[in-house]
Amino acid sequence: MSVATAEPGTILVVDDTPTNLEILFDFLTNYGFKILIAEDGESALQKAAYASPDLILLDILMPGIDGFETCSRLKASESTREIPVIFMTALSETADKVKGLQVGAVDYVTKPLQHEEVLARVQTHLRLRSLTKQLQAQNVQLEQEIEQRQRQYQRSQLFAEVTLKIRQSLQLEDILQAAAIEVQKILQADRVVIYRLRSDGTGSAVAEAVLPGWFSVLGQQFAAEVFPEDCHQLYCQGRIRGIADVEREENIAPCLVEFMRQFQVKAKLVVPITIKAELWGLLIAHQCSSSRDWTDFETELLGQLADQIGIAITQAQLLEQETRYSQELARSNAELQQFASIASHDLQEPLRKIQAFGNRLQEKYGELLNEQGADYIRRMQNAAQRMQILIDDLLVFSRITTRAQPFVAVNLAKVAKEVLSDLEVLIQQTEAQVELSELPSIHADPLQMRQLLQNLIGNALKFRRKNEPPRVKIYSQIIDNREQLTENLLNTYLCQITVEDNGIGFDQKYCDRIFQVFQRLHGRSEYEGTGIGLAICRKIVERHGGSIAAESKPSQGAKFIVTLPMHQSID
Repeated sequence: MSVATAEPGTILVVDDTPTNLEILFDFLTNYGFKILIAEDGESALQKAAYASPDLILLDILMPGIDGFETCSRLKASESTREIPVIFMTALSETADKVKGLQVGAVDYVTKPLQHEEVLARVQTHLRLRSLTKQLQAQNVQLEQEIEQRQRQYQRSQLFAEVTLKIRQSLQLEDILQAAAIEVQKILQADRVVIYRLRSDGTGSAVAEAVLPGWFSVLGQQFAAEVFPEDCHQLYCQGRIRGIADVEREENIAPCLVEFMRQFQVKAKLVVPITIKAELWGLLIAHQCSSSRDWTDFETELLGQLADQIGIAITQAQLLEQETRYSQELARSNAELQQFASIASHDLQEPLRKIQAFGNRLQEKYGELLNEQGADYIRRMQNAAQRMQILIDDLLVFSRITTRAQPFVAVNLAKVAKEVLSDLEVLIQQTEAQVELSELPSIHADPLQMRQLLQNLIGNALKFRRKNEPPRVKIYSQIIDNREQLTENLLNTYLCQITVEDNGIGFDQKYCDRIFQVFQRLHGRSEYEGTGIGLAICRKIVERHGGSIAAESKPSQGAKFIVTLPMHQSID
């Protein structure tokens, strides 16, 4: 007998009838399972505790403690509560089955046992058990990654505290002076100078932090000969120079030694300050009281602080961009928070119970209910179904950015044809005429392009006028954007996609409102939906750096215009 499709696992079989144990042992072993057996509840509890089986087949009617009590104890123990239990019973009363589920069983099979049924239920719950373990492992890994990122954040905070004062001001003079003071404190150097290089090769000390007793060089002007062209090129290439002892260092020009003596310098460390790959100046630490061996840590730290100074100098230029980013982040967080508050476990779990028990009432007691009772159940099930659709739509909305796919080449014509194939039944039911013109290929997220067209075409079919078949046109044009081009050279050309219909339309004053979450212009009794579809479209378009607009009049159809870059610089 082939066992290639069997799920591996260990099963504890509990039954007080040796014949049943023998049959199940032979049958399940033949399918590759490892089988443990127990003839009563007490021994079952002991074996489950030390062996930790993947699943338990448990008889209900046994001497001593019965199956119900055994299952209750298994679920009360931390070491065994996660093991799925399937009852084997000759009891056929509904109350017995419900009691079995209440004490923690996941399923039951009825005696006399049918081998195919036992195998199917065992394999199903072992797969569910395996998936549960995988999810738990993924959660553990995620928690570890979060913890690691928190530690990295804490380390970065230490460095941020040092650089914070450097970047607190938009005034260049304040930035440079704060930088000199903070670097002097960190390195415990006798003097720290920020040297500003001019285009003609001359320069000056524009900021300084110096201990009492040593000369100040602040404001002094230096001729071009002090910083020759060859040195300029080396620092442009990222040169960092450390001199431990001016008197003992080899390969130092005598003129440089004499120059440093004038300012009482015995050791120095110099790193470049660059802005947009251009040499702006130098960050220099002087040791005047003695020689000093500069450590790798000090050298690296001074280089990092020089980078921070460069960033701080351009801070004013980046302020507007950072503000836009903060606003977008705040809006995104607000949307995710709104979703989380609605689609949390506290909403999902009761909804599943409502649906499950509603189905049970319909199946078991539907024939006993009068017309009013049946209507109540239908209303409850319809409300639960609408809530599930709402949650699903919210999940789609929230995952547009959190679970986005990379941008790739997407054939919009092919995507549109696939969408029309999915909507084929609705098109036939409404006797719709859909005219699809040529659509280009663009750089985009393929799944989100499918979602975008599905929502727009689906709306065109849904919001149709009574007694008039819908007519939908889908077409595009390429727009030359070179005259409006600013920074993103890849967005030279834009693709404008239009979805036009002859439906009920809407007043143009509601144009902005329809793209907001939960906004509906018609009652649910007229047209089904959650009011999230167009909000999803807008969020997809914005993620692609595009725009979406609508043109419409009541009873005169609507036109939705999506404008997207043909290419994307980054995802």
